Order: sequence, then C-alpha cells, then structure tokens
Amino acid sequence: MAMASSSSSSSSRPPSTKAMEMQMPVERPASRPYEPAKIWCICDGCGIVCLCIAYTLLFVSNVTVLRLGRWPLGESFQFAFTIGYEGLFVLSIWSHLACMLTDPGACPLDVEYADGDRHCTKCRAPKPARAHHCSTCRRCIMKMDHHCPWVNNCVGAKNQKHFLLFLFYTSLQCVAAALSLGAYFADSAVSMPRRPRKPSAFLAKKDPAAAAEWLEELKKYSETQVRSESDLLCCVLIFFVAIIFGLFTCIMACDQVSNITSNTTGIDVMKGKDKEAVQRPWRESVQEVMGRGPSWRWLLPTPLRHTQEE
Repeated sequence: MAMASSSSSSSSRPPSTKAMEMQMPVERPASRPYEPAKIWCICDGCGIVCLCIAYTLLFVSNVTVLRLGRWPLGESFQFAFTIGYEGLFVLSIWSHLACMLTDPGACPLDVEYADGDRHCTKCRAPKPARAHHCSTCRRCIMKMDHHCPWVNNCVGAKNQKHFLLFLFYTSLQCVAAALSLGAYFADSAVSMPRRPRKPSAFLAKKDPAAAAEWLEELKKYSETQVRSESDLLCCVLIFFVAIIFGLFTCIMACDQVSNITSNTTGIDVMKGKDKEAVQRPWRESVQEVMGRGPSWRWLLPTPLRHTQEE
C-alpha cells in the first residue's frame, strides 16, 4: 500500500522543467535566405592598378578626341559624330562600373547541400556544379568564366552581360578614336604652317620694320610649332593605344560570344571540359546571359530581368 501510494504520488507530481525541455522538440533557427550584396567591391592591388590605367586611358583618349579629333562628311556632321562618340564613352564607363560593382554570382554560404553539390574546402560551403573558387574574390563563383583585373572582379553568371557590353562599347570607341585621330593626321599634313622666310640682308638694313615683322612671325611660328608637335605626339600615342586596345577588346568580345553561344566558360575551355557542356540552342544560352529578349535592354548594362523575377 505504501509503495502504491508513493508511486501514485510520484505520478501525480508535475514533471520538472528540465524533463519538459528534454521532451519538447528543439526548434533550430531557420537559415536566412541568401541576399547578395547590393554593391560588390574587391580590394585587390593588381585590380586597382589596372582599374586606374583603364580609366586614365579612357578619359585621356576622350579629351584628346574632343580637342583634336576630325570627323568625316564635313563640319555639318561634327556635332552628331561628337555626340555619338560621347555616347560610346558614357556606355563603356557605365558597363565597366556595372561589371565591377555587381555580384558575379557568389555561391551562398548558409545553404544546405543539394544533390550533386561538392564541398569547397576554402569556402567551407556547398559548391554547385560549374562553380569555381576564385582565390582573389575568395568565393566560389557560379559559372565563372575568369577573373579579369581590368574590371577588378570575376566574370560570372550575373555580370557577364556587363562585361560583354564593356568590351563591345570600348572596341567601338577605339575604332572611332582611331578614325578621328587619323583624320587629324591627314588634315595636319595638308595644313601644316610653313616657316616664314627671312628677308634678305639688304632689305633688312633698308627696312628695319620688315626685320621686326619677320621676328614676330618667327615667334608665332615657333609657338605654334611647339603646340602642334605636342598635340601630334599625344595623338600618335592615343592612336596606337586605340589600335592595340581595340584589337584586344574585339578579340575578347569574340571569345565571350563564342563561349556564350556554346554554353561554356573560359575555365571549361582551359580544363578541356568544353566538350562536356550541355548542348542546347544558342538562343537559350544568350538569353541566360543577356536576359529575356531580344530586347533593347541587351544594349544597356541593366540587371537581368529573369534574375529579378526569380
């Protein structure tokens, strides 16, 4: 009877707080959805140096073309060609900034592993298919093409459009600058001032005013010659820079277009995995990079529409 009463009393006793906590299911805090940074910036020494060189060349070439450039079809079309060139300059700077400050597609660090995901020992996070770790950005980048120091960022799934537009507009700007400065060379060769002739010694003795006039013309000619030689030197340098960088950006743009249409990346080609890429219509690959279209948004470095909707 005593044992029964003790057992009944113990069963009627309310359970302790610790026992209740052990019986209750433990609620784990839900992982927050991955939110990419609005402004993505990489602090890399080599990238910053290349960035300064790129902007210096773009701005110096723009000022040189505005000061000395000549355009075809006469003076009546000078304003229209100048506005077009400035439009290319603004679009190239806009595309460069968009490519540099856009998250290239960094893989989230706080998600669970999915089927087929690998493990990145450096990020200590899941590594999806076709993602590669960038030692400069210190992140795994989805569909990484390469790390470009000229834009101080990786070229990946979310900013490849901006990179392609930067190459396109820069190559057009280089072609326009080469044509404009080439016309300046031709115009300077035709209208180059001649050195004033020195009056004869007899005339100089008889007419001191003629000698003074000759000295004044010689002074003006020397000042003009120095200014024209400095302008010519600047034009020659910018002309060759436009040729070199025009060829470089044109080749890079063709390479990017080839990779996009074949659904591969630069790293896939380097590793010999370009033949393993999933074959699909080139329009789907282009729309994955440029957004839904064809659309006028393809010509502007705006965010991808399908990325925002997803």
